[in-house]
Amino acid sequence: MLFPERMKDLTILVHDDHTDDVVESLHQEGVVEISSVDRDTDVMKVLDEDGGRIPDIVGKCTDYDMKLASVLDVFGRIEEEDGSIMEMISPPEPEKIEREKKTLPQIFDEIDALLEKNGERIKELDDELTSIEDELADLESLKEDLISIENLDIDLSLLGESSFTVIKVGKTPDPSKLKEALSDVEESFYSLKKTEEGEYVAVTGCYIRRDEEFEAALREAELKTLDLEGLEGDPKEALGDLYTKVDELEEKRERLMEELKEIKDGWEKKYLALREELDIYRERKEVIKNFGRTQATSVIKAWAPEDKVEEVDEIVEKSSGGHSELIDEEPEDPEEVPISLDNPKIIKPFELLTNMFAPPQYDEVDPTFILAPAFVLFFGLMLGDVVYGALILLTSIVLLKGMGRVDEGTKRFAWVLFGISISTIIFGVFQGSYLGPEKTGFPNLLGLFGLPYPVYLNSLSGDGPLTLLILSLLIGLAYLNIGIFLSLVQFIHRSEYKQILLNNVSWWLLQPGGFILISGKLFGWFGSVYTPVWYYIAGVMSAVGLILLLLRAKGLSFFELTGFIGDFLSFARILALGLATAGIALTVNVLSGLIASSSMPVIMALPVLLIGGALLVRGHLKNEKMQFLAGAGIAVLGGLGLIDPVYPFLIIAMIVALGGHLANAVLQALGSFVHSLRLQYVEFFGQFYEGGGSPFSIFSPEREHTTLKDEKDVME
Repeated sequence: MLFPERMKDLTILVHDDHTDDVVESLHQEGVVEISSVDRDTDVMKVLDEDGGRIPDIVGKCTDYDMKLASVLDVFGRIEEEDGSIMEMISPPEPEKIEREKKTLPQIFDEIDALLEKNGERIKELDDELTSIEDELADLESLKEDLISIENLDIDLSLLGESSFTVIKVGKTPDPSKLKEALSDVEESFYSLKKTEEGEYVAVTGCYIRRDEEFEAALREAELKTLDLEGLEGDPKEALGDLYTKVDELEEKRERLMEELKEIKDGWEKKYLALREELDIYRERKEVIKNFGRTQATSVIKAWAPEDKVEEVDEIVEKSSGGHSELIDEEPEDPEEVPISLDNPKIIKPFELLTNMFAPPQYDEVDPTFILAPAFVLFFGLMLGDVVYGALILLTSIVLLKGMGRVDEGTKRFAWVLFGISISTIIFGVFQGSYLGPEKTGFPNLLGLFGLPYPVYLNSLSGDGPLTLLILSLLIGLAYLNIGIFLSLVQFIHRSEYKQILLNNVSWWLLQPGGFILISGKLFGWFGSVYTPVWYYIAGVMSAVGLILLLLRAKGLSFFELTGFIGDFLSFARILALGLATAGIALTVNVLSGLIASSSMPVIMALPVLLIGGALLVRGHLKNEKMQFLAGAGIAVLGGLGLIDPVYPFLIIAMIVALGGHLANAVLQALGSFVHSLRLQYVEFFGQFYEGGGSPFSIFSPEREHTTLKDEKDVME
């Protein structure tokens, strides 16, 4: 818990005849991380040069994977139907296909049989759909061109080249350029018509023998010609034919998509299952590139937790039939060791926060066991409201019962939310905050119903703010010193005893010495307690601490000192966030209270009702949903005003209170989360923690779509 899980550096020697069996067993059990044999220079000296080659079968696996992927990509054309809100909140667990153990050649045969059954038809559907979509895109472009000349009286079949003429249609923003350019082309003509968009449509042509001059003139005039050759009739008739063609293509596309969806519904799971099994086999084959070889053995380098070494030995011994040897050693280079965090179940979810910064190095303290309670404490002090905490608690439960059942990351985050919600509720009770603190004339939630409740610390009145500030700074000072103590533990673990003197002793001399001098000499506190001896001792402690700090930081010692003071004062943000949460909540209560005490005269209610009714009718006629809803709401307020002048403002007050508190809860919860993390990552970690470890990556199959009937798979 104090340090990452102890790891062992494993060297596994196995006879070539049993290498595949050992790899399969290690993969199935998922207890080691396999690494490259290159990292062990001593082992490399005795290996053959041709070791570590990827087997040829991997190429065949890749070919089959590409075939399956191409089919699944086609299935991706079918958009998934939007599920209900409950399915989004609580998605069903993925259905897995139970598979019998099969060899790799058997899987190849099964893939071939499946592709023979419907693979060709799927490819045909994809090609047809692609062709239709390309044609629809071309028709869409053609439609825009036809719409722009819809009112032209011209037979489109005349466009293009004939025996005697060249006729074109185009668009230009500046017709003067066209006039000027065509003035030099003999036997040419043009006709212009202005569109609603401000452009000009030009019908222009020339004698066939002037076509080169004509084309040059059109380029000079910057005329955007429209490709309408092959069409017949006037533009309106052509548009009608185009719409008919589009409808036919859309109908055909719909039929093809229905057929594709039918195939997808019946066979997609089978394709996914086969691809998953293929990936598992390929992973087992590809890992061989990390192995070394001698004349008759394979050499495998791996990492395993110390308490798993015996289990690994049994797996290797059993799968190789005794034709193997396992050597476990202590790691030589801490930077090479993969990191597996070892924390109690209750704080395991908070590893998420540690890893968001960076996993610890192998010889570095794992801060999760301190970070977890501190993060929960800081968040609760910052947010500190019973109802806001209850909202977070409800969110965590929804996530745990929903998405957390199928996603491990969501599950861990939900448990973090659960922890900070309990803290928020506890500190909310401590501060008497139930949708904000109570103020005379403006009650909070419990005060609204006349329910009594204790208030131990009101952060907005009396000595509450000062008390919370002092508490925040004391917590900060203690937390920083915990960080300094953890750095002491690290230095002892690394046998860096000189650093203890320079890094730890310096601060533990400076803090008490500086406090006595500043509090007594500068502020005159504890005058009856401090004697000259106290000041002498404090002066010596401060001087020695400064000298040690100077020896360590040299020219940066001043910045080290001011940096520590800045870290200490940074914990005042606990007060700032607490005041912001309570202050905004109180403001919402005051506003909603003032609104609720207002009334709407009947002479005002009737116009409000009429205005709302007019908006409602207009929204209905124009099919504008937002206007319809706004009109309905205003009409309801006007109608309630006719019944009782107080009712409309009660409704508005409830909306203001609900919306204001919901916004405050979300924004302040986000702020509390971010600032609590900042106190961990900047102030606390700055005392001892660097991070930079590489997570322990277990060599194991990832089964999302399949399960095996037998515990042990088969390896070819």
